[in-house]
Amino acid sequence: MKKTRISTEESNRIKSEIQSLAVQISQSNQHLCLEWSTGVGKSLASIRIIEDILSTRRNSHGLLICKESTHLKNWEDEFVKHKKKTVMKKVSMFLYASLHKHQHHSTHPDFIILDECHALTDKRVSLLKSLIGPATKVILLSATIPMDKKDLIKGLLGNVYNYKIPLLKAIDLGLLPTPELVVHKMGLTPTGNHEFQFKKAGKGKKTVTCKYSDMWTVQKSLPKGTGLLVKCNEIQYYELITKQMSYYQDQSQTNNSYQIRQACRNKFLNLGSQRKKFISKVKTDKAASIVKQFRGSQKRFICFTGTIEQSVKLGSKSAVNSKNTREDNQNLIDCFNDGSCSELFAVKMLREGINLSNIEKGIIVQLDSTVGSFFQMFGRCLRHEFPEMHLIVVKDTQDEVYFDNAMQDFDNKYVTYA
Repeated sequence: MKKTRISTEESNRIKSEIQSLAVQISQSNQHLCLEWSTGVGKSLASIRIIEDILSTRRNSHGLLICKESTHLKNWEDEFVKHKKKTVMKKVSMFLYASLHKHQHHSTHPDFIILDECHALTDKRVSLLKSLIGPATKVILLSATIPMDKKDLIKGLLGNVYNYKIPLLKAIDLGLLPTPELVVHKMGLTPTGNHEFQFKKAGKGKKTVTCKYSDMWTVQKSLPKGTGLLVKCNEIQYYELITKQMSYYQDQSQTNNSYQIRQACRNKFLNLGSQRKKFISKVKTDKAASIVKQFRGSQKRFICFTGTIEQSVKLGSKSAVNSKNTREDNQNLIDCFNDGSCSELFAVKMLREGINLSNIEKGIIVQLDSTVGSFFQMFGRCLRHEFPEMHLIVVKDTQDEVYFDNAMQDFDNKYVTYA
């Protein structure tokens, strides 16, 4: 039986206590990471920490660095919502991508907020080093931080106090409602017309096309440099690409030449990305049937797709993606948040840093290797009283590995199988 969330009053009281503790910890720690699930209040905690710094040093000024331009707008809205416009005036906000433009200040900022700090890279860390002075307070924010990013953070700051409230803890505290994850398992089929480039043609050479059943015979008789394109079904395509990945992975580890090892590693990674897109593509019809069901019952929903093409195909008028203008994406988000629109489709966007109002249901078409991305996407629909997220998984493929990884930090009592 689903239980409803605690009262808004009680929820705000618990959040306020958590945020007060964050302020207290920040007073005695130069570097603080708030690794909090969605719904706990990372933004307000950060604003309260800035306010606390300003209470003792009125002339303080700091930086707030974000991952995406839509996040900047979200932060402005947060300052306004909590009536902290005077605090906002003490903060310069920009994107990680613009860090190189902020290297020429004569004085170090008093504080830096690193929003979605899992977006840090080696290059961004090296640019940040020149901005952080001995007295600069650094606050890092994220719902989940992968281990490699934690290593980057340690290299940048040394000791960091990590105050962690994961998703399941936020649910236990009653800050988030009891969710339901509906898993749709499907298999690859011996159908579909797919083409797999088994061999790339050399310069000026032609490409031969053949059936899967003839490929080994055709391959033996191919003139040198001739390309080979294999027509195959879903199962055959997956088998071919996985075999090629195994070959290049083996070569990337065992070949005597460093250059060949590197080239094989790149080929392996490219094929991995291609395979992931293929797995996502075979789910399109299943995703479309879930979308149709949501539309039929007039539910407000968000759908995380595997590719831009898929997001456009499933929801052409509501697809937020990197090929749109910034303004177009913001208009789609605003339309959803003001209730005029009831659906959003996104690929590698809207997972974090943006408040989306009253999402009743969600669909995750494609997982990836990072567990954090599952929790980011899942967290999007946890503001509703009875949240329901649907996840499509292809059996006997790498997809199941991603799914098993994501479930290690999740609780099976919230999972049902369609």
